Formats: sequence, structure tokens, C-alpha cells
Amino acid sequence: MWYLIPIFFLGVLTPIQTAANSRLRQSVVSPFIASLVSFSVGTIFLLIVTLCEKGGILIDRELFSSLPWWAWLGGVCGLWGLTVNIIIFPKLGAMQTALMPMLGQIVMGIIIDSFGLLHSPNFPFTFLRFISVLIILMGMFMVIYRKTSGQKGESKLLWQAIGFSGGAIFAMQPSMNSLLSIGLYSSVHAAFISFFTATVVLILIAVVVPSNRVHIPQIFSLDRPWWSWLGGIIGGTFVTGFAFFASKTGIGILLVTSICGLLANSLAIDKFGWFGTVKKRIRPVQYLGLICVVVGIMILRLN
Repeated sequence: MWYLIPIFFLGVLTPIQTAANSRLRQSVVSPFIASLVSFSVGTIFLLIVTLCEKGGILIDRELFSSLPWWAWLGGVCGLWGLTVNIIIFPKLGAMQTALMPMLGQIVMGIIIDSFGLLHSPNFPFTFLRFISVLIILMGMFMVIYRKTSGQKGESKLLWQAIGFSGGAIFAMQPSMNSLLSIGLYSSVHAAFISFFTATVVLILIAVVVPSNRVHIPQIFSLDRPWWSWLGGIIGGTFVTGFAFFASKTGIGILLVTSICGLLANSLAIDKFGWFGTVKKRIRPVQYLGLICVVVGIMILRLN
């Protein structure tokens, strides 16, 4: 039960990471270059921590044959989850961009737990767990929902499905990194490999796509606050924590508890206008929704 506290605070870090990466994107224009900077900083940070912990980053050759091939793909899953938000935001708006990936995370997390997929602990999907998931989803919707003008247009089902897939694929990352951390005897080393893989993919994208290359010199612009560089470090801490806790709590609890921290800090940032954001009035129903999420987590954890 005590694991829920640090997992909650990992979720609290997520909106701070988003704010840092968003400010970084304002300077470098390209979302892919912003992601490249964030992942590169995270990779360097995790490299230093891994060297301090283990004295090296070399991998035993036998580990490649002993682990399943998918255990090395955590970085790709994390990168896809990040990229999906960039893709769907112009099509769905802020509310659905937040909601659809979260829904994908929770559904995939429950599936992984229920069937013990990806070498994760097995937690049978009981009726009580079903009720707890409904309470959590209702609470999430209450926190995120904002009334919009109901304009009709093209179907958004495709973009909603892409958003859902981003969350679902991201939900696989903790299991992959957890298995990798067991083989490496280090959650930090596993997170480093995850970040390094994503960084290599982003470098290839930056090199291949001409529209991204022109923004590379803007990386070193001094016209931005110091905290805009923290996104990668926060992301590295987040992935390391997930790799550590995944085998101890189950993926469903891990994801839902971190989402609770994310929602709580998002409300605080909106209310007080932190990190240069515009202050927004927090409605009572949003506080009630956060309480519903907490209650749902307690029921899910105690089941």
C-alpha cells in the first residue's frame, strides 16, 4: 500500500514535464526537435546515474538471448505515446487529447493485469475491480471535461482510436522496462536503454525530415527559462520509477495511481497559473472527480 505514495508523486511530475517540454517547443518550433532535446537530456541524466550506480553500461551478451525481443522496445512505446499527443491535439482538442490516452492506459493496464501479459503479475478481473474502474473513469471525465460548443464536422473516430492506441501502447512500457531491469539488476540502467532507443529514433527522424533539420540550431537558444530543460530529467525519473514499481503493484494500479497524481497537479497548475500558464477557475465537480479517482484506486488496490 505504501508504494502508492511514491507512484502518486511520479504522476505529479508529469504535468511539470509537459509544461517544460511545451516551453521548449515554443523555442525550437518543431515538436520532434523538442522531443529530441527532452529525450537527449534524459538519456544523459540516466547515463550519469547508471555509471554512478553500476560503473558501466555494458550489457552481458547472454542477456540478449535470455530476454524476449519485446523487452527492449520500451523506448519505442514511450516515444509513440508522446508522439500520439502531438498528432491528435489539433484534431481532438485538449480534453480528448488528455482523455483518450488515459482511457487506453487504463484498459490496457487492466488487460495486462488480468491475463498476466508481458511477464507481469496476474490480478484476476473481478466484479469489484470492474466497479472500481468505472468509478475511476467517471472521476477522470469529471476532472477533465469542459463544455465545448457542439460544432458538427468530420468524424473523429480515427483520431480517437489513435489517441487510445497511444495510451494502450504506452501502458506496455512499464512491463517491458521492468523485465529488462530484472535482467540488468538495475531500474536506472533499463530506463537508460529505453531513453537511448527513443533518442536514436528521434535523431533519425530529425535527420531524414528536412523540415526538422532547420530547427536544430534553435536548440541552443538562450531565450527560455532554465526549467524548460528539466523535461528529460523528469521523464527519466518517471520511467525509472515505473520500471521499479511495475512488478510490485501491477500495471493497472501503477497507471491509475500515477494518473491520479497527474490530475491533482494539473488542477493545481490551472488554479495557480504555475509555469507561465493562464489561471483557470476549478469547478467543484472537478474536485469531486478527483475524489472519485482516489476512491476507485482504494477499491482497486484492496480487491
